[in-house]
Amino acid sequence: MPFTERPIVEQERAADSPLVAKIRRVRYTADAAETALPDGAWDLLFLRRAGGPLIAIQTGQIAAPVAVEGFAGDEMLIVAFRPEVYMPRLPGRMTVNQGVQRPVEHDRQVWVDAERFEVPSFDNVEHFVAALARKGLLERDPVVSRALSGARQRLDERSIQRHFAEVSGLGLKAFQQIARAHEAAHRLRQGQTPSQVAAELEFTDQAHLSHSLKRFLGQTPRQIAKQADPDGTVR
Repeated sequence: MPFTERPIVEQERAADSPLVAKIRRVRYTADAAETALPDGAWDLLFLRRAGGPLIAIQTGQIAAPVAVEGFAGDEMLIVAFRPEVYMPRLPGRMTVNQGVQRPVEHDRQVWVDAERFEVPSFDNVEHFVAALARKGLLERDPVVSRALSGARQRLDERSIQRHFAEVSGLGLKAFQQIARAHEAAHRLRQGQTPSQVAAELEFTDQAHLSHSLKRFLGQTPRQIAKQADPDGTVR
């Protein structure tokens, strides 16, 4: 989730787990309206509203920007899972564009299906994820993994698309379009022109590029090009 201002204290780290894309910890210091963007991941979110009780939510894949409100004092731990990872009893098809609340006991334990686990901290998420996997509550899907890597498969294209959507919530084509939009945004921030980006990433034309960025990232090429580069500079 990108932030145009800094009403938060935020920390992100890579995960020492092949099942997890990234781990984030966020604390709001003021009320803020943010935008969550499609990124190919689904999340387990542990949220405490301004000192209130802990809430656990499993959020599915999204295919368009979603407005999110944060309030001063809110704290969140977000575990983002890779698209080939899924919960067999609640696959992506059942959570796309929505959230499913998981019961929490005494702010210390969370129920996932019929199993109870200690609520993770930012530093020990991997232990929580490993415990889920040992119980068979998290699995990696080989068809989705091979589709993401571009490896050849025995299934036909239509079957792969259908299976990908069942597991992740989005079809393979939609996932590829989202990934291409993020790559286009990255190149624009690095200083490439819209015409260069459109040609190199095989958009039909600049109008096609603009439509894709608006659809998936909620911004025009010009707006994206003005944002900060990863090294902190602003064009």
